Amino acid sequence: MQERPSPPPRERDGDPAGADGQTIAEPVATNGHTVASAARPAPSEPAASNLPPPSTRRRRLLLIVPILFIVGAVALFVGLRFWVESTYFVMTDNAEVTGSMVQVGSLNAGRIVQATVDVGQTVTKDQVVAVVAVPQQVGNVPLTDQPILDQTGSVNAQVPVRSPIDGVVAARMGSVGGTVSAGQAIYTLVDPRHIWVQANIDEDKVSRVQPGQEVEVHSVALGKSFQGRVRAVAPASAATFSLLPAQNLSGNFNKVTQWVPVKIDVDTGGEVLPLGTSVDVRIRVQEGGGVPWLP
Repeated sequence: MQERPSPPPRERDGDPAGADGQTIAEPVATNGHTVASAARPAPSEPAASNLPPPSTRRRRLLLIVPILFIVGAVALFVGLRFWVESTYFVMTDNAEVTGSMVQVGSLNAGRIVQATVDVGQTVTKDQVVAVVAVPQQVGNVPLTDQPILDQTGSVNAQVPVRSPIDGVVAARMGSVGGTVSAGQAIYTLVDPRHIWVQANIDEDKVSRVQPGQEVEVHSVALGKSFQGRVRAVAPASAATFSLLPAQNLSGNFNKVTQWVPVKIDVDTGGEVLPLGTSVDVRIRVQEGGGVPWLP
């Protein structure tokens, strides 16, 4: 009896390797007989990868490169700026506006009957800023026809109080109807032409500061910057003039950085800097030389 050839194995879903992915032997018919052929390896599937597609990686790279460039440029600018500021300038915010204040009042005791100016107003030299009524028994009685201390009359002498300088009224200490003693101030005047800045410089940097150096002064109160020059460097620290100077009596010395006062003249262009207000000081201690972009 002739043997029937066995049917070839069925493929599942077009995969000759079968469902389990293993290699199978395909039968081959020879002379009417079925002979098992050599095992044929099953086609391997591509290995799974965790890397994103090339297009995604390219987009990420295009996004990271500009960010790194910007960060590097900012870091370079900050570092260069710090080097310039520390090399060519000495800066401090421990500074304030100060000036010569002139107190104006009557030389005799009396009562204020007029006060013609107020805080912030400009006065000129010899301008009458107040009038004080001085009782005759308190004031000097003129023995001649010429009045003494601007006193006239026989009961109360009307004594005018005049401004000794051209300036601005900084404070008013008396009002109409109030009494004043001899020499008591009624107004405090400030001459805007005699205003300066007192800056306290770290003792480690004060050796670089010399009279005549250019200074940029920024007023915090006005929000403006003015030009100035160093007038003088104090030969003592600020702590020397305090009421209780620091003393080392225990023997355990701890170094404390001292501040040295520096007097700076400011060109305000006629503008009044409020006394006692804070300013930022930037002293040019070295010329730029070959650095044309140096501010």
